[in-house]
Parts: sequence; C-alpha cells; structure tokens
Amino acid sequence: MKFIQIKSTKDPWYQPAIDFYTGRLDPLVTEDESVFVQSLKTEKTKNDYVFLVGVEDGRVVSFATAHYEATTNAGFIIYLLAEHGDNHETYLEETLYQTEACINVLSNQLHGKDVNFFMFESTFESPDVNSQTADDIAFRRRFLTQHDFEKQIQIPYIQPSLDRNGKPVPLDLYIKANIPLTKDIYGTSVKSCYILKYVFANRLPRKVIYPLLVKMDLRKDPTA
Repeated sequence: MKFIQIKSTKDPWYQPAIDFYTGRLDPLVTEDESVFVQSLKTEKTKNDYVFLVGVEDGRVVSFATAHYEATTNAGFIIYLLAEHGDNHETYLEETLYQTEACINVLSNQLHGKDVNFFMFESTFESPDVNSQTADDIAFRRRFLTQHDFEKQIQIPYIQPSLDRNGKPVPLDLYIKANIPLTKDIYGTSVKSCYILKYVFANRLPRKVIYPLLVKMDLRKDPTA
C-alpha cells in the first residue's frame, strides 16, 4: 500500500477517495462533501489539513482526514477508514501511523517537536445499540487502546449535528498524549480543535458551537 496526500479537489485521487468514503458510516456522523472541499480551500484550514488515502492495486483501500491545531499543538483525527477483509486492521494501523506522521511534520515545522496529543471521536458506548454496532464499538475501542489512545472521562463530549438540523450526538473522545495531561491543559486544546473543525471547516455558526462548549465545561457560560 502506498499513501497519497490529497491537496486539492483536482487531485486524480480526490473523487475515488470521496467514493470510498460515501456510505461507509452512520448518517449521523457522515459529512457532506462540501466539508472536505472547505477544509482543502479555506485559509483557516488548508495548510493544516491532512487528507490521506491508502492505495493498493490501483484502488483506494483506506481513508483518513485530520486537522492540526497550531496554537495548542494538537492533532484532531477526524476519519480513519479501511476496506473490510483480511487486511482491514493492517490498513487501519498503517493509515493511522501515516496520518500521525503527517500531522507531526506540521508540528515540527512550527514548534520543532511532535504534537502534545491527538484526539479522536468514537461512537458512544451504550447498551442501547444493536449487536453489529456493539461489535463495531468494541473493535474500535480495542484498536484505539492498542495504539495508545485512552478514552477520557472528564469531558461529556458532544458532536454537533453535522446536517445542521438534528440534535447534537454524544460521542466518546479518545486522547493519545505525548506529554502528561490534566483537564486544565488539554481542555483548552480540545476546545481549540473543536472550533477549528466545526466552525472553520464545517462552517457551523458559533451560536451553535459555543453552547455545546459550555455543556462540555470547555467554555464559561456567558449568562451565568
């Protein structure tokens, strides 16, 4: 497998990447293609965005996107997907490592060191899911913990509705730390990553995002 970092919608692998992504996830956590376009083009995100595909035998077999938040030196891995089959976990692992490496290149260019931590959203663990979803959650939890991510329990994490019309979605947040972290340290970084992703890449209004940050205790309630 070789990796290709997509920098433009004109890249010949852009459309195959979108085709690979489409329909693979629950609609609640599936983004419109315009979000990828926005992330590649906007001044706030285009230089700190990693859009990666793994290619084998002339086809896309893995897909990942991530944002680098420069101010707090943190990486936000958004998607990590791979073709199902015998090589599924190998593809995921190699793509995760490559995504982290690409983000750390950006970090080293600016700060001369790797990121302080990576964060990754995952499906909320709940008993009220079907057996397939439960299996998927268990696989993701095992995969992430085996690769040094730890589920954090201090922030009641919520993802905004991606289609702007639904309710926010509770998710689990996993952290892979390169430095000792406490909530007062990483809370600021999580907030910055959240704003970078959902305000600047997804173009969700601050009047939607800021109340969610208050609910997660990442921003003071201005009405309190």
